[in-house]
Amino acid sequence: ELSVIISSSNQDLNCLHRTLTGYANQQFKDFELIIAGLVPDQAVKDLLKAFSPFFPAIKILQPEQNRAALLNKAIQVSESEYLVFTKSNCIPRKDFLEIHQERKEETFFLSGGHFRLAPSIYERLETEHITRQTCFELKWLKKQGLKFSLKNQQLSKSKIKSNIINALLPGKATWNPHNVSCWKKDMLEINGFDEQINSEAAQAKDLCQRLQKNDIKGIKVHFNAICLHLNQQQILQPGDLNIQPATLKAVHGGKPAWTNYGIYKGQT
Repeated sequence: ELSVIISSSNQDLNCLHRTLTGYANQQFKDFELIIAGLVPDQAVKDLLKAFSPFFPAIKILQPEQNRAALLNKAIQVSESEYLVFTKSNCIPRKDFLEIHQERKEETFFLSGGHFRLAPSIYERLETEHITRQTCFELKWLKKQGLKFSLKNQQLSKSKIKSNIINALLPGKATWNPHNVSCWKKDMLEINGFDEQINSEAAQAKDLCQRLQKNDIKGIKVHFNAICLHLNQQQILQPGDLNIQPATLKAVHGGKPAWTNYGIYKGQT
């Protein structure tokens, strides 16, 4: 079983509806959903009721003081040994969870990517396009105005081709909040996210560094585990990574992988 943790907000319900449609059509069925960051108002209750035939027991977590605290709470309430982290504006292809399930490996986390859709394409995206998976086909996307790019190869359905491209991609696997998975025990061993860090980008970089400090490496599955990013929110910007330079430098400078400001407060 997998625990899928979806970061969301009440302002994201249109995106969340499309994303839940994606999870309702997954080939891999053995997973629980945890939606983090929702206030359970009537609109949220109506949305969850619409998906109750697929997900009778979605866990809803209300907003915390920052994203790190919210995700730490989600880790605590998760019931599976393996966690998938994503966002409410990322629609998973039907084999998304199947890839995370098949590729999971001890002492590793999986780093996926996201294929960004322009607002003009997102506005034409209907529920049936997700159910039929046509929104993941280049032919349909080009008809909606998708421009040529080498990144379009990310939507390839060939596993062999995807594996080759992943192997050729430069750089190391990083913690991508839109599409990443890991073992729950690996998160608990470093005490989860550091709640002193407010920037999401800096939180991701700090977490990745502490996992690596604890001998947990990343595997790139950018061209295997595919989700469409509805381009309404900010993607992590390189400049954001310098918001807490002292904190991040400390990890490289010999700071333990454990944070005293994570799931459990204080040293254990």
